[in-house]
Amino acid sequence: MSDFWLVPLSWDGETALLGGDRLLLEPENLRMRFLEAMGRIHPRLLMMFKAHLLPEDESGEVCGAEELPFALVQSGDIRLSVVAEPSETMAVADALPTWRLSHCAEAYLNRMLTAREAAELLRQAEAEPEAGQWLNAMRTWTADGRQVILLRED
Repeated sequence: MSDFWLVPLSWDGETALLGGDRLLLEPENLRMRFLEAMGRIHPRLLMMFKAHLLPEDESGEVCGAEELPFALVQSGDIRLSVVAEPSETMAVADALPTWRLSHCAEAYLNRMLTAREAAELLRQAEAEPEAGQWLNAMRTWTADGRQVILLRED
């Protein structure tokens, strides 16, 4: 069974920061209706990406990793970078671990709508009352200048 996460994203073309305030989209039937509604507004408003394709594998030749080195269910931000070497511990106590971003993920992130574009589209969005917190989160994140990504975790 897959989990689907609504995730705030800060992306500067080099470093991706997946916000710790991500939301699990369940139940499935509500998620499906919500995603259909977002897709009717714009097909790239909430594009899905497989979470295991975010980090680069050790060889650098394959998109993604067989297993995620991090868990989306855990709290806290997750950082991936196109230039950084993978690290699970860093010298600076408050620094986040950084994983190398795969070239597939980089291409995906470069095709996403900007926060401003998404915010404009979200003005016309409507959601069922049960999905209202998801839509409100998307509006808040884009108003803060962050993009929104939908991650599937298998």
